[in-house]
Amino acid sequence: MLFSEPYHKPMLIQLHIQNFALMDNLVIEFDPRLNVLTGETGAGKSILIDAIRFVLGERMDSLKAGAGAKATSVEAVFDPDKKIRKNDLFSDYFENEEDVLIFRRETSAEGRSRAWVNGRVVNVSALKELGAFLLDIHGQYDHQLLLDQSQHLGMLDRFISAADVKKDYTALFEEYSALLKRREELALLEEGREREIDVLKFQIDEIEQAKLKNDEEIQELEKERSKFANAEKLYESVSALVTLLDEEDHSVTTLLGKANPHFNHLLKFDDSLAELKKEFDTAQTSLTEIARVLQDYRDNQSFDPDRLREIEARLDIIHLLKKKYGGSVEAILAFYHEARKKYDSIANAEIYGREAEQKIKKLLPKITELADELTEKRKKAAASLKKTIERELKDLGIENARFECQFDGIDFSLSGRDRTEFMISPNLGQPVLPLRKIISAGEVSRVMLAMKKALAKADEVETLIFDEIDSNIGGRLGTVTGEKLKEIAAERQVLLITHLPQIASFADRHFKVTKAVRQGKTITEYQTLENDARVKELAQMMSGKSESEISRKHAQEMLAQAEK
Repeated sequence: MLFSEPYHKPMLIQLHIQNFALMDNLVIEFDPRLNVLTGETGAGKSILIDAIRFVLGERMDSLKAGAGAKATSVEAVFDPDKKIRKNDLFSDYFENEEDVLIFRRETSAEGRSRAWVNGRVVNVSALKELGAFLLDIHGQYDHQLLLDQSQHLGMLDRFISAADVKKDYTALFEEYSALLKRREELALLEEGREREIDVLKFQIDEIEQAKLKNDEEIQELEKERSKFANAEKLYESVSALVTLLDEEDHSVTTLLGKANPHFNHLLKFDDSLAELKKEFDTAQTSLTEIARVLQDYRDNQSFDPDRLREIEARLDIIHLLKKKYGGSVEAILAFYHEARKKYDSIANAEIYGREAEQKIKKLLPKITELADELTEKRKKAAASLKKTIERELKDLGIENARFECQFDGIDFSLSGRDRTEFMISPNLGQPVLPLRKIISAGEVSRVMLAMKKALAKADEVETLIFDEIDSNIGGRLGTVTGEKLKEIAAERQVLLITHLPQIASFADRHFKVTKAVRQGKTITEYQTLENDARVKELAQMMSGKSESEISRKHAQEMLAQAEK
């Protein structure tokens, strides 16, 4: 789908939903600007947003799976800009010079999930990672985030351009943090230094004296011990074998020797048995050799009690070490190397401590400089945000609002040396207090809208989705809210659900969501409204199910005003 307007931001072009909740087979095409969904409560407006969440990697509630034994499928088509195409995360998906990005996810009737991006199989985490660059879904939970102080610094950072500074600071902080941890560990080691050194030295010496090789040594020693332990039984068994094979009148070799002349006599009359005779001779030779080897084995059998004691002692040492330091020779040796390392650290703790301290002192000026640079950028962004939020809140009916970003200095952390909290005074003469302490539900919605308005120029995400942004906003402020959303839509694609006709009147594309029964099945349907159909929908939103002449006239005026 192409647009004639000179508008090319990454945007959601189309959504194809099959067997998702009440959506049977639905194809929706979106405008690059403001898209509005209206309809009665329970018609299925939020299901569309759930489908978008699903195709971008969120878990699907079992209730969202369609009825019957059909697979659930959602496909989202995005029109990417050059910035997305050049992003390393996306480069592999444009190998064939595709014009669009197609995200597709299916869940079988058995619950197995599969996903693709431009035909390439991906996992769910990849969907989430890629989707984060394409759209931002704002729901009721974001109100809670706005009241959570721990989220404020991250929100403020979205207004600053400091990727390189953050990268350099993070690398230095990780090095700095590791050095602090090292210094602390060395200080703790020095506290019980003498006793710890004695214990480690004993352990190291004990293992070294054992001169361990590997677990195969144990196996060989146990075999040899078994042999000594069963020497008498071995002698009896091998003697019986030798007797049967070669040391009695009816031994195997004796009988084979007697059989040999008879075989030779047969060959005189029938040479067809020549090959069989060769096999016979081979067997006779082999058995004679076996008998000889067994005789040597028996004659060389000896029982050495000293060697047995030596083996027992060696195995006792190894088993003791295994009990103390690990269940195998490999584990004992690993303990040994770790003990050597720790011994070295304790023995030289003072030296290593001085080295760590010197490195920390060397890092401090640079990490301080980077942290200060981050703080400066944040304070500039905070001043700009203050002006924007206060201006937007004034338009949204909070005339005398004062908004502040309070900064508190903290020790170095992964995000810098700043603790930030959003403060507000919604009324003249009232001191600024933490947002979470003073703000009402309606004010939260307006502050969040003002924040999103401010972010519209700072954020890289080009598609914003609002799930009932008009929550706690009355009809009086609906027109102003609609104007703000229209302004955001000039910079970003916007998709929202609303119950207010004042907001819906600003839509560039207006969808009506209804429930219908088709072939005995309840489904959700989407209809694109234009001209008189829009007037009718807005009139019904104002007056209820049945439109009146007054509500129609008001709806027409509302649309005319929104188009100015």
